[in-house]
Amino acid sequence: GAEAMRRRPVPVHYDWQVAPAQDGDEQDDEGIVFEDEQPSKAQEYVGMFCDYVFWILIAYCAANLLLFICERLGLISPHFEEWMPVRWWHSNPHNLQKELFENASAGAVTSAQFEGLKTWIEGGPGGWVSPKLAIMDYLSERGRYERRLEVKEQVDQDEVLVRLPLSHVLSSDFCQQDLTDATIRQVVEAQKKGSEAVEISPWTWITLYMLAHARKSAAGAASTETGRFDSLLKAEYVDAALTYVPIFWDDDNLQWLNGTDMLNVHVMDLHAAIETEYHKLTYLVPSVQDTIPVIDFKKWAMMVMSKGETVDLPDRENKTRTAPQLAIMPLIDLVDHHLPMPEKPLLTDDDLHMYQESGSHTNISYNAALAAVVLKAKEAMGSNSAVTVGYGVRSNADYLLYHGFTMPREWSDLTMCTQYSMIELPLPEDMPSWKARFLAHPYRFAVPACPNRKSTPHVITGAARFLVATEEDILGFEARLQKDPELLDGAVVPRDEKFLGHGAREALATVCDTASAPPLCRAPLSLESERQAWALIKTHTVDRLATHHNSVDEDDRILREDDAKGSLSVNQRHAVIVRREEKMALQRWCSVVVVVSDLLAKPGAEQELIIERMPAEEKLENDEPRARPRYWKRLLDPPPLGADLPRVCRAR
Repeated sequence: GAEAMRRRPVPVHYDWQVAPAQDGDEQDDEGIVFEDEQPSKAQEYVGMFCDYVFWILIAYCAANLLLFICERLGLISPHFEEWMPVRWWHSNPHNLQKELFENASAGAVTSAQFEGLKTWIEGGPGGWVSPKLAIMDYLSERGRYERRLEVKEQVDQDEVLVRLPLSHVLSSDFCQQDLTDATIRQVVEAQKKGSEAVEISPWTWITLYMLAHARKSAAGAASTETGRFDSLLKAEYVDAALTYVPIFWDDDNLQWLNGTDMLNVHVMDLHAAIETEYHKLTYLVPSVQDTIPVIDFKKWAMMVMSKGETVDLPDRENKTRTAPQLAIMPLIDLVDHHLPMPEKPLLTDDDLHMYQESGSHTNISYNAALAAVVLKAKEAMGSNSAVTVGYGVRSNADYLLYHGFTMPREWSDLTMCTQYSMIELPLPEDMPSWKARFLAHPYRFAVPACPNRKSTPHVITGAARFLVATEEDILGFEARLQKDPELLDGAVVPRDEKFLGHGAREALATVCDTASAPPLCRAPLSLESERQAWALIKTHTVDRLATHHNSVDEDDRILREDDAKGSLSVNQRHAVIVRREEKMALQRWCSVVVVVSDLLAKPGAEQELIIERMPAEEKLENDEPRARPRYWKRLLDPPPLGADLPRVCRAR
């Protein structure tokens, strides 16, 4: 009964009266709590859940408020919304450069390190360094510390300056055979024992080698040696050099690249490439994560990419032949980039090759008889001249990304026709299944600022044709192709050899190249289809231009003001030069696209789709199609620029 019922004590207010319930009790219920009216388990759980939700929301709001306040105060800066890669930057790079220069000059540190490096090179079989060579410390643009290889005396044409023994060349093959480092041994063994193949990039092996031996040197393990390959690569000099490389810039410098492919594509891709290699290493050897921090790996990887050069070296499988290999060549890697400013714009590949051949002052090559890499003067050099070599005609974005410098803005004007822009074509939302299975993701295309006979936008055009093609386009072109196989390069499958239920899915493999990535339609399918393809390219080219934050004229104004007042830092000036060049190349490509689109929109444009074939004796490169529509040659005409630049192509 009631006496056997176990009651749980109930905490009550001191003014409340606790009494058992009675039938017919007319007493005022106010202020009375009955023992039998406790919350159920379900009600308790609901209450606990609501409490949790309440406090989680409070914490979320507080965290967002704290982030907002810290960002406004400049304490944090979430520059990348989707992914923040591991970065590093020196807190005061300007003072670091000045301090390094003062220490090197006052204590003759550089001279001593150079002598150590010479001793190491000459200790190898056939190694030799010309006594005319010296390394000089100097401050270049706005206090940037540099070391430069110079000749102290007159040097004659074809005079040898350095013979670096093959045993002292840090190639990928050489570095992964180093058995003195435990990490390299473990990675090699893990590759052999692994159930799946994990390919390690050549620069990763060189990075591991340099990182391991630089650490040994810093720890004093190599104190008995008179010199080493890294005699001139101490940690402070590595930090000083990387201060100017964009993947190590802070957000104040990176914001000068906002809206550019340099930041949104190239910098992020480089971060991803290095960190992907690091994750491969940690997958093979988990202890790497404890012994090599990712930021140290990234620093030395960037040094390898900056100083490494591709040279023909003996092949690992067959020593009697040579093959191009990435390698670090100590001392030789101090040769600076130099190419004189072109006397006229480089408009063709012939102009480019002729200029590059005549612009470099030295030559680096492997000599099989000497079993050494030889640095030789291509022309006579006066005393106190810098020893330089041309890194090749490249975009300022490339120079900055890998080497931390840019050429003057006049370089952009004269080399514009060697530049490329990046255009992405997104996938349509309502793409039919017979096409969708060939496109897993959008593709990004490199398009030439100045199309020429060896480089035309045939890939992006073929991809655009595929994206806009309808079933009628595919079947109609296939019917014409059966009558005239000259419309398309390659073999044509006769119709009677196909399935009875012939449709767009079956015809697609004949009309377009579905085996390539992305799939391409290499010939115009119809006039309307070709118009739509170029309209698609035009739309996304104009959209790409719209993402830039200011105009070329504004960048010119900023650079002129900096010339007069020196108002920009080194990195800021480099960023302005790079983004200006990127916009100029994109505008020129946009002008080409507008010209073609307008041409195809004119009456009688059907004649422009007549297929013409390139002569069989003409050598084509880059998979250029031999069968081309008649309008294709109009791509080679200079587009309207300057004041005549189409309005849609002006960066806003």
